[in-house]
Amino acid sequence: MVKNLLIAVFISLLIFSTCSPKDQTQTQTDNNDFTLTSLDGEDITMSKLKGHVVLIDFWATWCPPCLKSIPVFIDLYNKYHERGFIILGISREDKSILENYRNEIGIPYPILIDDKSISQKYHVQAIPTIIIIDKTGKVCKTQVGFAPELEARFDALIDSLLNE
Repeated sequence: MVKNLLIAVFISLLIFSTCSPKDQTQTQTDNNDFTLTSLDGEDITMSKLKGHVVLIDFWATWCPPCLKSIPVFIDLYNKYHERGFIILGISREDKSILENYRNEIGIPYPILIDDKSISQKYHVQAIPTIIIIDKTGKVCKTQVGFAPELEARFDALIDSLLNE
């Protein structure tokens, strides 16, 4: 029982420290708003997603850590999508490569093609870069790189943000 209480306290501290003011380095403004077209031809505008928790994944099919993160993101999407959670996968690769990979893996969330301007707006210098944005449009978490142990942190943070 004490162990469960300690785990709950640790997760709470982790969530609140992850979204502490020092980590909120950006606020959704016109400067980092964007509209990109998905592989399916749908225009997606970031500013229209306010009220949702959004995970932006800057990735590529040739990036091993990116490919390890996608099954985790598919699980999170399936778990939280009905509660207002949105994932946007953004890549600079050729549309046909992205379509083939999406179809092979069964990625259910939109894949967008970056013209480099979006990754510049979000200061992406390496992939994968994962950005989690709260319902008000504030960047709560920026994660460069991926490791399996991040799944629990992402899950707890997304659940917390959806409950706000």
